[in-house]
Amino acid sequence: MIDIDIEELCAWVRECGDVALHMFNRARAQRKADNSPVTEADVTIERILVERIAARYPDHGIIGEEQTRFDITKECVWALDPIDGTASFVAGLPLWGISIGLLHRGVPCAGLFYMPITDDCYWAVNNRAFLNHQPLTVNTTPEHEWDSEDWLAIPSDAHRRLEIDFIGKTRSLGSVAAALCYVARGSALGAVLTHATIWDVAGGVAILSAAGGVGITLAGEPFDCATMIDGRKVREPLLFGAPAIVEALRHHIRARR
Repeated sequence: MIDIDIEELCAWVRECGDVALHMFNRARAQRKADNSPVTEADVTIERILVERIAARYPDHGIIGEEQTRFDITKECVWALDPIDGTASFVAGLPLWGISIGLLHRGVPCAGLFYMPITDDCYWAVNNRAFLNHQPLTVNTTPEHEWDSEDWLAIPSDAHRRLEIDFIGKTRSLGSVAAALCYVARGSALGAVLTHATIWDVAGGVAILSAAGGVGITLAGEPFDCATMIDGRKVREPLLFGAPAIVEALRHHIRARR
């Protein structure tokens, strides 16, 4: 059992959501060294969360997208994405949010993703996952029952990186955490990720796992978050969903050469 106050975390992210909403539709992005966008909202929210977590959980480490690196060899490490979906945030699109994940010995054990535009708060702790106060369960529809209305969450660059042969629809949400949460709630059959980092996935994977989902590589190997704890990207595409679904999807998706 992980002893954290999830209600306190929910209050923090809602406060951060208010900060983001105040800047929404007025945000201007700068480019980081890796050419990804960053805004004042990203930097401000990460600073707020780091200060709160460090004060409340002083024995834990923290890694954040906006350069925070604090005791990441600790047994418990928080991974923060202050605005997951920054490009969508800057473009005025609604699918973005604040993502927090807690890893225990490299395994996501608690997570929270708050979407201020919809006021949806996804969270998981002690192997239970919720949207606000509604329990979450992944979609387990067998492959022979898939139809054209089923959908798969994909990255925005899927047309360049992947070949997908899928009977249903594909949708790029612009936010990794949102993609994982829509799988966790049973809306999407699965999600495909490319070039994922620990702050992208920690919160969403904790929620997805608690809802009965798993992650694998395109080659079929189990996804291991512990290899990403230093901030490195996973180069191989990843699949997320119910166990039988990710195994079935693996045969409909190929990486482009």
